[in-house]
Amino acid sequence: MRMNNNHNGFSLVELSIVLVIIGLLVGLGSSMIGPMMNFTKVRETRDMMDANLQAVISWASSNNKLPNVAGFTTTVAKHAKDTWNRDFIYLYDGNLYKAAPTKDTICGRRSTILTLETTDNATTTSTVSNVAFAVLSDADNATLKSTLIVNGPTELDFTSRDATSGYTSSKITVKGPNGYLVRWVTLDELRSKIGCQGAPLKILNNELPFGSKSTSGYSATITADGGVPSSYKWCIEAAAISPALTIPPIIPGLTFQTPLYWTTPTTPGNNCSETVNTWVSGSTLTISGNPTTPGSYSFTVYVGDSDSNTAQKSFVITVNP
Repeated sequence: MRMNNNHNGFSLVELSIVLVIIGLLVGLGSSMIGPMMNFTKVRETRDMMDANLQAVISWASSNNKLPNVAGFTTTVAKHAKDTWNRDFIYLYDGNLYKAAPTKDTICGRRSTILTLETTDNATTTSTVSNVAFAVLSDADNATLKSTLIVNGPTELDFTSRDATSGYTSSKITVKGPNGYLVRWVTLDELRSKIGCQGAPLKILNNELPFGSKSTSGYSATITADGGVPSSYKWCIEAAAISPALTIPPIIPGLTFQTPLYWTTPTTPGNNCSETVNTWVSGSTLTISGNPTTPGSYSFTVYVGDSDSNTAQKSFVITVNP
């Protein structure tokens, strides 16, 4: 019997092609490992940041204030370091931290001094106002950082952060595109999550009663709600009637709490918004007296509190004959 010894196999060219393909696949797989690992670290770090945000909110609910940097680092944070083993950066409005807080330390405020501005590139910028606090991570930018600016053009030195007084800058600017990971909570979100009951400062009255030219007397009370009630202060702004007096009778015969401010063409800038320090204090604003001149009289009432919250509303009182 004759045996067939003809065995087919790979030629050197075919074997070379196979080896090249295998090399390309190995190289492609190796190039994807780095980005995939970084993506995993980013996702895990964001989860850690979210946990830290919830920890700060929970602590604030129990303590009526935000933690300072030292408190965040040593007590509050669920994770002190990110997946690159770098310390998380904690920034907050120092007005929301007080050594002896009250329920108004957070719930009594309606705005913060912190604005977060993130820039992804030269043309895309997002701005978030009234930020209560923020948590940031360097991510993979330990060597080539993006720029984090706090209160000016100088990059913040994270090795010498003030651990007690907090930050009082007006803007936090985070520039990219390959920049910091950042999570933040606005004051409105914080107030809602810790169960603040108070409403924003506002004037409750929608209108005031009519008056009549008589000697029977007129009386009205303007009330406010929200803010810090124990520190309400008031101001009234109206056009001065002719002839102008030192304190013009906005409605002849009626007395308003003083001081009053008014605007006329000859006295520009003499108004409530420029004289906040001299507003009169009181839980309410009263109007009383005997109106003497029929007509419709318009004016604007301003109310403020000790946390620099303000509200205003315009009114008209009609005096019938």
